[in-house]
Amino acid sequence: MKKRLTTLFTAGLMLASAVSLMPASAADTPDEIPGWLPDSLSSAIEFRNSYGAVHIQDGYICVVHESGNPQMSPRFEVDGEYAGNSESLVSLNTYDLYPEAADTPYYMVALFRPSKSGEMTISYRNELDRTDYTFTTEDGDEITETDIYGWLPDCREEYSQYINSNGQVSVKDNYVVICTSHSAGTPYRWKEKSDGEECFVKDAVSDCSTVYETPLDGGTVEKIYTYKAVKDGYAKIQYDYGSVVAEDQVESSAVADCVVLNDTQEILLAGQMRTTLVDDATGELIEADPDMKVTLWADITYDGFGDSMEDSFTGTIRKNPDIIPEIAGHLDDDIFSFGLRNTGLPANYRLPGNNLNLEYYNGKIEPENAMTITKYDNGAADVVFRLTYDPSGDANGDGFFTIADAVVLDKWLLGKPDANIADWKQLDLCRDNKLNVFDLIAMKQKLVEIDERGYVEPEVKLDWGSEIMVVKDSIKMYQGPDLSYPETGEIPGAIIKEAGYMKDNFDWIFVDFDGKYGWISVYDEDGNYNISWLDVADKPVIYLYPEEETDVHVELELTESELSTTYPRYNDGWDVVAYPDGTLLNKADGTHHRYLFWDAVNVRTRFDLSKGFCVAGEDTEAFLKEKLTAMGLTESEMNEFIVYWLPRMEHNAYNLISFQDKAYTDTAKLNITPAPDSLLRVFMTYVPLDEEVEIEPQQFETFERNGFTAVEWGGCEIR
Repeated sequence: MKKRLTTLFTAGLMLASAVSLMPASAADTPDEIPGWLPDSLSSAIEFRNSYGAVHIQDGYICVVHESGNPQMSPRFEVDGEYAGNSESLVSLNTYDLYPEAADTPYYMVALFRPSKSGEMTISYRNELDRTDYTFTTEDGDEITETDIYGWLPDCREEYSQYINSNGQVSVKDNYVVICTSHSAGTPYRWKEKSDGEECFVKDAVSDCSTVYETPLDGGTVEKIYTYKAVKDGYAKIQYDYGSVVAEDQVESSAVADCVVLNDTQEILLAGQMRTTLVDDATGELIEADPDMKVTLWADITYDGFGDSMEDSFTGTIRKNPDIIPEIAGHLDDDIFSFGLRNTGLPANYRLPGNNLNLEYYNGKIEPENAMTITKYDNGAADVVFRLTYDPSGDANGDGFFTIADAVVLDKWLLGKPDANIADWKQLDLCRDNKLNVFDLIAMKQKLVEIDERGYVEPEVKLDWGSEIMVVKDSIKMYQGPDLSYPETGEIPGAIIKEAGYMKDNFDWIFVDFDGKYGWISVYDEDGNYNISWLDVADKPVIYLYPEEETDVHVELELTESELSTTYPRYNDGWDVVAYPDGTLLNKADGTHHRYLFWDAVNVRTRFDLSKGFCVAGEDTEAFLKEKLTAMGLTESEMNEFIVYWLPRMEHNAYNLISFQDKAYTDTAKLNITPAPDSLLRVFMTYVPLDEEVEIEPQQFETFERNGFTAVEWGGCEIR
């Protein structure tokens, strides 16, 4: 609700004696002022805790400033002039809020409404101090704060939002920001240990602590220390939290281990990777689309003491350049690989070469020269990815490039009313940001050796087909699934994507190669594989629960994959003594086990992903608990499943999850002697996604454990 100015002043004069509201000046007094303007000491303090010193709303600038000693002549100035005389304002309203308690600060509240576009400085001044707030305005209504407090928090609410988004130590442009918080009621404080030496100067200290109308004993002190880069090089800024009595007693530290680059305009913290996407032909920075979501993946293996530990994670590049935290620090690990996936790239760009990944693997880059890596001594890195400009030529938006697209462009150039172009950027083959006859000529050149579609369509198209490695130096691609069809190209040894297949012909697969579609043969003329599937049947484990101590023999029959690792070792099967509590005694070596472990590589099974669930990564744990319980896993089985799969899935934006039935059990047969009375096989497939998709949900039958029960769970990531 808005109040007239006279109403506000009258209400202010009627406040309790603890506060006095006094108008200091007014120029071109408006008929109304915004209802959100604080009009009491308590509302001013609440306002200050929520918005800080400056708040912009409805075309107004409100400044709430602690005034200190009234004898120091506090006042506001605009562009160096006394605010009441400024011609850059439609209105100015200031008033002082005096508290009754001597140890409580009083505030000056000022309301400004700029009258013209341009730059403006509002200064709070007294005889000893000055604080400047700078702004740019457009038409008096679009107002942007341009000083450091335009982004640096100066109140409790902003502090909480900032640290939740950026952490305790962060970088903003050419500033390093360190957030600290401690209880005022204890003998522990944050103390500056190092200040960045010659590379930084302390530019601002922002006190974001909550302000109270009545002073409190104790409370929380929240401050932000901001350092501005002044020289390129390496530097470390560190704050230690510890006892004010015992100097060597340090409980924790906040450390900014920095490299300052490009004439102090860029800063990278230890372990950060700055990613930059450039055009491989021009070397120029690629403009990021508003909805760009490029997936950067990383896999790490640590070797030591005869064992190894694996970890993997993904990040999303949303701007160009962008910062991906804590990846570069792994460049020197035992085995480290990272790269880009061929999804979410800027419009009309693809990964260079013939791969679906642009990859770094322990010093080797594939495709060669597709990226440049610069390492820094603090563990940070600059990575430049080179992408290939390749508009699809798809004028009518049907997902294919055919002669029909050239016809559409031809009609459009002739001004035919029925010529509708789905996306003109897909037709700009000449890279000049316009469509003309030269783009039509380029399209016709691309279509010279392609007929209406260019290939035989598969009976089954795969939205999430498997990645496949060409294991030969090169293989031929054909228009159809038979050697009688014409050749359409040659694929060198590379990773390609399965895009479809014929239901009764598993010797040929439909692939996406270098933005083109065609058919390849699974086998060469000697019956050897041309390709290898990269999917892995990951950690299937088998539990056995007999009603009494029982000798059990277990065998696997894999028809679409090869057995890789087993534990205990698989010797034409497992022979174990199984106990009712699930304990297994391996007869071969006398060791005891909770379950039988196996995995498989080169998985050629065509999993059914027509039904399932699309689950946000952050919701994976709750989803798995619900569904695994519904399918019949016990709590301990479910926990072991989640412990293995959750770290791989919860950091993805989304996962398309589908639990397999016949597609899995028919190609990975399990033979158990004696045969169990109840058998449950849970095999999860999932596809990491950047965006949510719709899919028909699966339904599950109730599993009952009767007599001798066998349970298996496993999974596979469709990459």
